[in-house]
Amino acid sequence: MAVKAVPFHSKEYWQSRFDNEHHFEWLSSWSSLEQHIKPYLDSEPILHLGCGNSTLAFDMADHGYNYIVNVDYADNVIEHMKSMTDSEKYPNVLWYTADCLKPLSPQIDHTSFAVVIDKSLSDTIACGDTDDLTEQRKLAQNILEITRPQGVWLSISFSSERQHCALEGKWKWHRERAIPIKADQSHDKPGAPEIYHYLYVMRKVPCE
Repeated sequence: MAVKAVPFHSKEYWQSRFDNEHHFEWLSSWSSLEQHIKPYLDSEPILHLGCGNSTLAFDMADHGYNYIVNVDYADNVIEHMKSMTDSEKYPNVLWYTADCLKPLSPQIDHTSFAVVIDKSLSDTIACGDTDDLTEQRKLAQNILEITRPQGVWLSISFSSERQHCALEGKWKWHRERAIPIKADQSHDKPGAPEIYHYLYVMRKVPCE
């Protein structure tokens, strides 16, 4: 009997899931990411794409990174996360409904960021992509356009072979590092093989 693949690339899938799910932390939590991404963070606004119902923004704000713009295309999860946000404690943790496969600036009222983070957003888009990576290239291009020169895209993925190739132009993504991060397997059976996720550090640089 064939196993039906989960349509992770489908907006309808996520909207239905978020109707019943209030929190899920994809891949790595802040505690496992902090040592790896902290060198790239500062006091400037951070863009978190495909945020879902992750508490990453709150965890980062609690550690001094106070200005975080969170984006997801599922309006129900954005409304849920807005309702979860203490505006006095987190005045600059913001939530926007936006489609990352369309130009981002007009959708979120921000024009540029020095740091962009996604946790498995690239993976979900890859699930429904074509062999020539049309949708992944579109994502990479839209992130490129909203990232400042020499800014970074911190992309956390299930895949050790994820590509981050934008369309041809004056700027491109340069992979500085691909860092394996051991997954939390505290609930796995004894003897289970080790699992790693991958943090890609992509830098916006001019094309040669």
